[in-house]
Amino acid sequence: MDEKKIKSALISVYHKDNLEPIVKKLNDLEIKIYSTGGTQTFIEKSGIKVTPVENLTSYPSILGGRVKTLHPKVFGGILGRRDNEGDRKQMAQYGIPEIDLIIVDLYPFEATVAAGASEQEIIEKIDIGGIALIRAAAKNFKDVLILSSRNQYEPFLSLLNKKDGLTSIEDRKSYALEAFGVSSHYDSAIFNYFDDGSSNKNRISLNDGKILRYGENPHQSAKFYRFNNNPSGITLAGAQVLQGKQLSYNNLLDADAAWKVCGDAYHSTANKGDRVAVSVVKHLNPCGLAVSDNILKSLELAWAGDPVSAFGSIVCFTETVTEDIANWFHKKFVEIIIAPSFTPEALTVLSKKKNLRLLVVPVKPEITKEKLYRSISGGMLVQDEDEGMDQEFKTVSKVQFDKNKSDLAKFGIVACKFLKSNAIALVSEEKDGSFWLTGAGMGQPNRVDSLKNLTIPRFNLKEGVEMKDAVLISDAFFPFRDNIDAANEYGVKYIIEPGGSIRDNEVIEACDDFGIALVFTGRRHFKH
Repeated sequence: MDEKKIKSALISVYHKDNLEPIVKKLNDLEIKIYSTGGTQTFIEKSGIKVTPVENLTSYPSILGGRVKTLHPKVFGGILGRRDNEGDRKQMAQYGIPEIDLIIVDLYPFEATVAAGASEQEIIEKIDIGGIALIRAAAKNFKDVLILSSRNQYEPFLSLLNKKDGLTSIEDRKSYALEAFGVSSHYDSAIFNYFDDGSSNKNRISLNDGKILRYGENPHQSAKFYRFNNNPSGITLAGAQVLQGKQLSYNNLLDADAAWKVCGDAYHSTANKGDRVAVSVVKHLNPCGLAVSDNILKSLELAWAGDPVSAFGSIVCFTETVTEDIANWFHKKFVEIIIAPSFTPEALTVLSKKKNLRLLVVPVKPEITKEKLYRSISGGMLVQDEDEGMDQEFKTVSKVQFDKNKSDLAKFGIVACKFLKSNAIALVSEEKDGSFWLTGAGMGQPNRVDSLKNLTIPRFNLKEGVEMKDAVLISDAFFPFRDNIDAANEYGVKYIIEPGGSIRDNEVIEACDDFGIALVFTGRRHFKH
């Protein structure tokens, strides 16, 4: 029969929050309750009769609590098929009672790891009995309902109240699905704890998928899943959304890029505690980026980097957005503003823009140790995040690089590494020490086009900046001297690139011919 009446339940949970109403309802429905350990004590304190699992198995909890429910009389009662005559005969022969409901809440393994506990404490939080109960009950969903997470307590209580202990096959199968999701995620977390990077296996567990407005295009559906592979715990995925319309696939990609380039620009500069970074991102590329000692100055410089592209962009700050900054956006259209916080006055001003999304998230850590995942047809690519500034600065030209421009060069490398390849960036320094992105070329199949058709024209739109003072950065080596010839034509005097071409000598010779200071960093920053 499709619907089955719950007559008995086994309850063994770590977290007892919100469990009491369920236990009381089970008792009201005259459902027999088996339990053990702390859960048994908790239920008994509610004045409800409990049958200890030890009475069923004739074995006490042993090995410091490692073995409690692992017994044929428990698992036989869960796995026994009610419509199988052989199973019923064996259950009767060995005195195995039917168990219709399992409520389990696993040991908090991930939380224990995140808390920095010792290895022994972590190992003891690997649940054995609980995970076995979950799998057994989910396997026999035709007869048993499995409650595998405290997040299910509220909907299950509603089910009990609505059906008075009856469950349908659809109910049981739905909870079984959730149970296998819980168990697979739990095992993935344990695997990832043991994996030191040497394994050729990878386990990614994605949970709580949220439907997005659409994918890259409106005819594509999309979901967003959050996972935690960042040791700092600080991620764009964890941002709090304060207002605005639903986020789309593209919104999240651009927001992530804006948050990352803004944080990296902040960390690239000396005395960063006194500096404010602002990024303006469009279609994953920073069209504006600045660092100064003043939030308004940084915003104005970042926006001036490419005010045309800034329309409909994502703007990120490393400092609290105030009322003055909020008012600055009065007649400007942006999709998202990201900041560590917003003042109440700023929120009042920005609330007038109903569709504008406001995201609150701390500044990106300098090093996250995150992995980057990208799918291809039939497979997945995994790589380390491109982060950190541990690269050499080696002048290879006759003209020496001005050491006073070292911080500007580091800022420029950050800007360039977030531009889509082939990427060329020009960065400039204001008299007050502010840095900003004054020219950007990206996404071209060759470097000459990026330089001549995008970077230089955008630089030439700026007032008050001179090419002789700017630093040009390339995300990869120049394969020919044609880029140097073009750079010289426009008056470039400082160039940063990784080096590594078979024609490096040709490039160096060209720089020497034109009196350009050339620095090799030995580190490429491709971005696809």
